[in-house]
Amino acid sequence: MSKIVSRWLLLALLALPLLASASGARPNIVFLAPDDSRFWNLVSGFMSAVASDLELDLDVLVDQEKHRFSYLELGRYALNRREKPDYLVFMCKEGVTAQMLTLANAAGVRVFTFNTDVPHEASNLVGAPRGSMAGWLGHLSADNVAAGGTLARLLEQQARQLGISEPDDPVLMIGLGGTLDSSASKDRSQGLLAMARGPELTLAQLVSADWSAQDAAYKTRILLKRYPETRSVWSASDGMALGAIEAAKQAGRTPGEDILIGGIDWEPQALAAIQRGDMTVSLGRHFMAGGLLAVLLHDYHHGKDFAEPQASVLRYQLHAVTRNNVAQVERILDPENWKTVDFRRFSRVHQPNRFSQWNSADDLLDAFTEALAGEPLQAP
Repeated sequence: MSKIVSRWLLLALLALPLLASASGARPNIVFLAPDDSRFWNLVSGFMSAVASDLELDLDVLVDQEKHRFSYLELGRYALNRREKPDYLVFMCKEGVTAQMLTLANAAGVRVFTFNTDVPHEASNLVGAPRGSMAGWLGHLSADNVAAGGTLARLLEQQARQLGISEPDDPVLMIGLGGTLDSSASKDRSQGLLAMARGPELTLAQLVSADWSAQDAAYKTRILLKRYPETRSVWSASDGMALGAIEAAKQAGRTPGEDILIGGIDWEPQALAAIQRGDMTVSLGRHFMAGGLLAVLLHDYHHGKDFAEPQASVLRYQLHAVTRNNVAQVERILDPENWKTVDFRRFSRVHQPNRFSQWNSADDLLDAFTEALAGEPLQAP
């Protein structure tokens, strides 16, 4: 018996009591978490808090193998169980997205994809939501290209403000990307590369660090020796940025003073590093996307189709956290604070009159952010 198959059998045995309640009056959503990292635990935790307010049954299944093919097998497992979910939510992964959509369509299970853009090969095969597959209800993703460019721009601007780079010289930057098969990493890197074509910064080298803090630290040490005049480190994730901070310190540099480091994800450890001054900026709020999906699917299930005032493909921008607004973002990330907000207030079913003020995914996430922070998020 293969390792993957045996793991799924164990998962099935552990999950039987939970899965038995999937059918009934309350709609059931199955979310396939790509791994058990801090970020995805944050995503599923927030999604669970929103689902509880909306009286949704949410099952979170975690891909412990952390591979696209094990993710596909996890999808098969969810779709082949005796009582199928009403809705399946998963992240698009290169090479398996079209197959997962096809399997769900054949099983009669409605799907909402999110987090990363739909890979081009999947779009070529199955088109867009509500096209050849009517059960593919929608797709929600951050504008990762814009996020990559914004991160580079903020690092460059801060380097000039601190005077660690000459006003008329481009800021020398190194870049840390994720895995080579990640569309999020590709898109964020594309934003960085677009910025690097301008006169404001010079990208010495962009390398893949596989979303690993350890790999990022190792490669940052090499790059700082190769490019000793480096003034900033761009990272496609906070985890890799934290590895770069340690490498910079080992190289005798002082993060926040003679080298600036930024990432993406709003990870709690990154916020602590921002508070200390070791890290300059992190872009995030995409952990709330699962909660937004819960609202949209709840309303769809009760006859209020999110695609009617908006569209079936939704996109939103990431926001920056620096020392100026880190206290606000810490409140947004606090699970205890999630309990103070009744997320039914964002539902068209429960609040039909108020919903007219929210015309986009950005509007809704802004409303989530303000409710959790107690005020609008300050500029970075």
